[in-house]
Formats: sequence, structure tokens, C-alpha cells
Amino acid sequence: MTLIEVLMALAILTVAAGVLMTATSRCLAVVRTAKNYYEARRILEIGELEYPLLLVQNKNDKELKPLNLTVAPVEYPNGFSYQRTSERNTDKDDLVIIHNRVTWSARGRDAFEEVTTYFYCTNDLTGL
Repeated sequence: MTLIEVLMALAILTVAAGVLMTATSRCLAVVRTAKNYYEARRILEIGELEYPLLLVQNKNDKELKPLNLTVAPVEYPNGFSYQRTSERNTDKDDLVIIHNRVTWSARGRDAFEEVTTYFYCTNDLTGL
């Protein structure tokens, strides 16, 4: 074998190793992102279990009112935080739009997962 053949083989091996290293780092980044989103979904479930939406009946006028519509940011392990906000629909007074959000920091930038729920609370007690 000549020196040129050996150098060509080394160049091919170097390019192949570089491609493998790039592919491996990208796969690890995808795994890390998937792990963060899985953890965020788990925190969403935990937050909804720890701070459930409740309907409370007023003793005076028998009116049902939702409780726990907003939750201030709550910190969870590994830098995750759960928060719930709500807003009333302008068209329908009985409709409440609820945003459950989990935020975390990934590689120096903030990421989040959010679930929006529509909560319709009518004071019609005939079906109870």
C-alpha cells in the first residue's frame, strides 16, 4: 500500500466518524427533548390532581361557582413549574377558558407545554 492509499483511508474514516458523532449528538438531543416533554405532561397531571377544579354551591342563592380557577406558579423538581390561569368568555358568562401551563428551562431558553380547557358552568340545578 502506498502512502496515498493510507491517507485516503484515514480521510474516509475521519469523515465517517464525524458523521456518526453528529448523528449521535442529534439523537441525544431528541431524547432529551422527548424526556422534557414527557416530564412536563406528568407535571400537568400532578398539578391538576393537586389543584382540582371544584364547584362550590352558595348557600344563599344556590348558585354554583367554580373554585381554584387560578394557581400561582408552583415549583416542582428539575426546574419545572406549574401554573393555571383562567379567563371568562366575553360571549357566554358561563364559559371559562382555563390554561394549564408547565414551564422549564432547556439549554438556556424557556420551554413550555400548555393545555387549554373550556369549563362550562351553568347554574341550572334541574339535572342534579
